[in-house]
Order: sequence, then structure tokens, then C-alpha cells
Amino acid sequence: MSKLDAASVARLSWLLSEGGRLWLGGNPTAAEPFLREALALAERVFPDDPDRIVAALNALGLLCKDLAKYDEGRAAYTRALALLESAPSPDPDRIATLYHNLGGMEHARGNYAAGEPLARKGLEIRRRIARDDDPELAADLVALAAILDGERKFDEAESLYSEALRILEAAPDDNAAELGVALNDLGAQCAQRGQLGRAEELLVRAVEVKTRTLGARHPDVAVSLNNLAFVHERRGAEAAPSEYRGALDILEHALGPDHPKSVDCRRNYERCLAVNSRM
Repeated sequence: MSKLDAASVARLSWLLSEGGRLWLGGNPTAAEPFLREALALAERVFPDDPDRIVAALNALGLLCKDLAKYDEGRAAYTRALALLESAPSPDPDRIATLYHNLGGMEHARGNYAAGEPLARKGLEIRRRIARDDDPELAADLVALAAILDGERKFDEAESLYSEALRILEAAPDDNAAELGVALNDLGAQCAQRGQLGRAEELLVRAVEVKTRTLGARHPDVAVSLNNLAFVHERRGAEAAPSEYRGALDILEHALGPDHPKSVDCRRNYERCLAVNSRM
């Protein structure tokens, strides 16, 4: 390897690491220039190295989902998947992850019918290659369940959530990030079904797990706080307006006021205030 190549490898690694650190920390806007530069570098310097290009494409896809740049994110995932599936020895683990991510992109934009076959494909591949207690299997179960919730296929979704929680609860500290997602999504389902007591228990725990794992100002915490506020609003609890306000502050700071999550939370907050003012 030449000195130029070695420097480029080091630069690419740093860009992906720094962009990933910012993204995981709940600051996708700050992560964006790092991950865009990473992809440009991989394409320019390593055009014949699909592994590096796939890594950069997948990182950009994850970022675009958080920034609500759904078409660009889907294109990045689709291109990465094509590179993996055309490889001489396709890696089923990475392929399963990309089907998971593609399904998640459709879920984020509300295209549940389009997301279901993608998430099912990812789960099907994962079941063939993973142990029964693999946290990545749990993540795939939760991803499909969330899409099924959107299609109101609640019974199948709840079965998948239960299977995922059995895996994640076996080592809750090790699996805290995925556990928080599972608790949140099942709690949101229970709220949709009018099971408000159970929803509250799950969402309180989701907020606690996510806050401990991600920090109190992370946008994923705000998502669960918004869901908990909805349950409290339905139950007539006084905490609902302040919870909506707290969630909205986090989302607007991290994602901007025009992000779909911010817009949804603001709508909930304003509705709650209007209802309370009439009481």
C-alpha cells in the first residue's frame, strides 16, 4: 500500500468514525458533512473496493433517514445492496442489515406496505444465519413489528415484539439501545389499541433506558417522551403539556423545526394546549 493509499484509508476511517459519533450522539446535521465526504473519498480513491463504498453508503443512508431525506437515503441503501448481492461471496449478515434499513426507510416515510416485504426479507435472512439470542435478530423483529403496527396488524406485531424483548431482556445493559426501541414501539402500539396503562409502563421505561443510554437531549429520547405525553394526555394527566414541550425542544434543536418529527410533536403540543384551555 502506498503512502497516499494509507493516508486515504486513515482519512476514510476517521470520517466514518467522527460522522458516526455525531450521528449516534443525536446530531445528524453535524454528522452530515463528514459522511458525505467519506462517500466521496471512497468513490474517488477506492472505486474497486465495494466494501468501503458500501460502508459509506450505509452510513449516509442512516443519516438521510434521520434528516428525512428519504429518497436519497433509499438510493444509497439500494446501491449498497446491489454491490453486496453482486459480490463473488455475498455477505448475508450485511445483506440482512440493508434489507432491514430499507424497510426502516419506508416505515419512516409511512409507506408501510412497501416496507413490509423488505423487512420480512431481512428477518428471513437473519433467522437463517443468527443465533436465537442474537440482538441483531431482535432488532429485525422490532423493525418488522413497527411496520405491521402501521398496517394495524397488531397481533402479529405483538408476537414479534415479545420475541424481541425475550432476547433483549436477557442482557438489558448490553442491549440497552435496542431495548429502548422495542419498549417504545410496543408502548406506542398499546397506546393505539387503547391499552393506556400498559402503554404508560412501557414508555416510562423506554424514556428511562434511552436517557441512560443516549443522554437526555437525544432525539430518540424525545420520540418516546412525545409518545408518553400522548398517553398522559389521553389519561388526563397534568404532565402531558410539559412532556410535549420538552420533547419538542429536543427535536427542534437536534433536527430543526421543519423535520417531520418536530412537526408531529408540535401538532400534538398545540392540540393539547388547545384542549386544556377549553377545560
